[in-house]
Formats: sequence, C-alpha cells, structure tokens
Amino acid sequence: MISIVKKILQINHYKEQQYSFENLFLSHPNYPSLYAVTDTLDMLQIENVAAQVPKEQFSALPDSFLAVVSNDIVLVRRLAQEVSIETEKEGKKKVSFEAFLEQWTGVVVAIEPNEITQKERLPLMNTTYVGLGVLLLVLLGLTFREFTLPFLLTFLCSSIGLFLSVVIIDEKINKSEGVISKICSFNAHTSCDSVIKSESSRLTKWLDFSDLPILFFGTSILLLQLAPASYAIVNFLSLLSLPMVGYSIWLQKAKLGKWCVLCLGVSMLLVLESLLFVGFTKDFSFYYLGLIQASVVVFSVWFFIKPILNRKVTLEKENVTLLKFKRNFSIFSSLQKPVLEVEVLHSIPTIILGNKEASVRIDLILSPSCGHCHTAFSQAIDLLQQFSDRLQVGIYYNLNTDNLDNPYLIVAKTILQLHKEHPQMAEAALMDWHIEGMSLKDWKAKWTIGIIDFEVEENLRSEYTWCMKNEFNYTPVKLVNGSLYPDEYELQELKYFISELAEKEEAVLV
Repeated sequence: MISIVKKILQINHYKEQQYSFENLFLSHPNYPSLYAVTDTLDMLQIENVAAQVPKEQFSALPDSFLAVVSNDIVLVRRLAQEVSIETEKEGKKKVSFEAFLEQWTGVVVAIEPNEITQKERLPLMNTTYVGLGVLLLVLLGLTFREFTLPFLLTFLCSSIGLFLSVVIIDEKINKSEGVISKICSFNAHTSCDSVIKSESSRLTKWLDFSDLPILFFGTSILLLQLAPASYAIVNFLSLLSLPMVGYSIWLQKAKLGKWCVLCLGVSMLLVLESLLFVGFTKDFSFYYLGLIQASVVVFSVWFFIKPILNRKVTLEKENVTLLKFKRNFSIFSSLQKPVLEVEVLHSIPTIILGNKEASVRIDLILSPSCGHCHTAFSQAIDLLQQFSDRLQVGIYYNLNTDNLDNPYLIVAKTILQLHKEHPQMAEAALMDWHIEGMSLKDWKAKWTIGIIDFEVEENLRSEYTWCMKNEFNYTPVKLVNGSLYPDEYELQELKYFISELAEKEEAVLV
C-alpha cells in the first residue's frame, strides 16, 4: 500500500513528501487502514478527501485517485476507454469501466494537486552510488597500464556487477525508490523485493543469495587490482558459478513466481564473463595467493559490515513499533493530568497566537529567563505553522511580581503591555526573545516602552497565583485543552494527536 500512496503523491507533485509518508504511516496506530492514510496525509498538510461516491458520479472524479476495490486499496487512473488499476502485489492491469464499477465499493481518497511543482530528485544519484562510481573509476585509472580488451571487458562486467550488488543490498535494507523501484516492479511478474527478501533465498543462517554478488564482484575487483593479468581467473570463477545461476533462475521461475530484475542482471554478467573465459583464454596460471588475499579482505569487511546494517534495520523496525505505541491516543490521554481551575487561567487576558476559534489549544506558562521555555515556544510556533487553522496558543508567565530584583521581569511586562497596545508588535517581541535569542540588553533597547499599566501587573500576579495553587514551581508548563501535557512527550509530538483532540473537543461542545 505504501508504494501505491507514494505514486499518487508523485502524480500530484508531492515528491518530497513521499519520503516522510512511509515512517509516519508505518507508525500510525491504525496502520494499515484507510484512516491511517488520510490522517498521515493531514499530518503532512496535503489536502485530501475520503468519501463514499455514488458510482454514477465516477466520471466526475479526478483522473487519478485511491479507491477500495475488493477490500484492497488501489491506485486508479481513468483513461480514455478503460481504467488502469495498480496494486502493490499484482502491479498494473487495465479493465473496462463496467468491470471496475462492478468491483468498486464507491470509497475514494482524492488528493489536491500541489500548485508548487517540486524539483525532481534523482534517487540513483545518492552518495552511495556516486561514491561507488568514483571509486571504480579511480581503480580503473590505477590499472591503466594493463588495458587490454579482455581485462577492460572483465573490469567493466565486474564493476557493473558490484554496482548491482550494492543496489540489491540497498533494496533489501532500504527499499530503493525512483528508477530502481520502477525497474524492479515494471509489471505484475517482477518484484526484486519479493525475491531478495524471500526465505527461499537464504542459504544458511549467516549467508543468503543477496550476499553472493557483493562477495564475488568485490573479490573480483580487488583481485584485478592486485594482479590485473588475473582477469582470466575472474572469468573462470564466473564459469564455475553457472550452476548457481541456473538454480537462481529456477527459484524465481518455479518456486517464487516472481522475477528479480537485479538478480537477472547479475546472472547475465556472470554468463558474459564465462563467455569471455571461453573466447579469450588459451591458458592461464591460477594466482592462488592473490585470490586468497582478495577473498579474505572482502569477506572480512562484508561480514563485519553486514551485522551493522542488519542491526540498523532491526532498530528501525523497533522504532516504528515503539512510535506506534507512543502515538496511541488512548495512551496519550491517560497520561494527561487535570489542573485546578483552568477556566480561571483562561479568563486572564493574555496573548493568543493562531486561530482563536480553533478547538485545540496549547497554553504555555513561561519564564523569560528559562532556556527550556525557548524550546517549548519554538515547538509551539512550528505546530502553529503546520496546523494554522486547527490550533491556538496562549502565552502566560510564572513570575513573582514582588521580586523586583529579577532583571527578566521587565520582558514579560513589556510583552504584555505591547500586546495591549500593539498586538502584532508583541508577537514580534516574543519572536525576538524566544526564537532569535536576543540578549537582554539588545532586546530592551529595541522593545522597552514607557509606562506599564496596573492591569498588566495584576494579570501577571494572577497568573503567578494560579501557578502556585497548582504547585507549578517550574517552567515551562504545557497545557493542552486544559490538561497537563505528559512529560513523556515532546511538544512537537502533539502533531500526532491534533485530529483526535479536535474531534474529542468538538464532541464535548456538541
């Protein structure tokens, strides 16, 4: 399902958001439901709508959308005379309008196209592949004096093989995107992922088919550097590997029923190197020492790196599981704690940022001298930028107004006085203090005003009294919809619960 949603994001010019969608979707408590899809899109601020549409209105739908067909979420593209349906398991197929309408449940998810066209990135041009290409060119340059046609062809085949080997490992660990993904799944009968990750591809507990190409071609490249004249040995070893090539093809065709394009590419290279041995080799001496040296180095390096890569995959899966647990709204709600007389706090005039009609409200109780308050304020501003229509933020202070020796007391007084006279200036003063990190001297030079009203003094005193009643002798204090925000969560993680909090609040109001 993930690849299907990524494709519709790409169709609607949300290229960059594809890379954020997967982790958010996998860690959603309702994964892999349709609600998890729409909620993740909401979190990424991608306009979408999920609806039950009468079948007679099919022609009014966008040219591409997600639909529920036979209890599966599919990507639908409406063509001139037929419908293209794409699923993650079966790939693409075309059906008539009548056949589609018969299977379609009427449920659709449509995405609003992005008006800002994002620049396409070339996933192949990542640092791993570029670095490997540069390394191979350097190695080729180091053996320039040995350029003969058999050597050059062998080095070229081994270089391509090493590149494909790295891509296979990348596909197994990271699930490659872009060009590689399209090549690996260009029809219903091809799937590199299914073959590479199949249990049938495991040879032993510590070795599987995905290891063999990188071990073979890595050893070949290093051997060609140690002894360029030993290209015949590389080609001879390719000839000896042909039974394994046959077994790989049988496994894909007969047992798995899927073709791995990358694996077939490796097999073709081994066949080509075998032909080079038959066509160019008259006689050769077997350079055992060089082969042993190259093998020891490559095998040692790979079996040192492999557990690290596997551990990385394991940790990523565990992180997704833990994040899914943490994103459970019932767990989040159970950790929230009630506070005393929150309506009294809300009755005190103060600065409200964002949509004052929003159903989700964050109250920040700050102190100008508190470094952690800068972080809380910054995270609240980030949330406001993401959910400008659904969120409001109230700013309060926990300051003893009788402590005239506190040099930062003037900051809170000035901000509240500015809010009373010039609200927009108060917001700018807040940004300068908490976001820009101006020094007290520079900030006072920019924002100091003349007289502080008695009302401002009283409001600050009321906020301090309220904090003492709730035993808040620290800052920042974070409240969400009148309850204490759990210490187990960073404020930025509130983005996971905006929808649920809004629904809960709206249900109470109704």
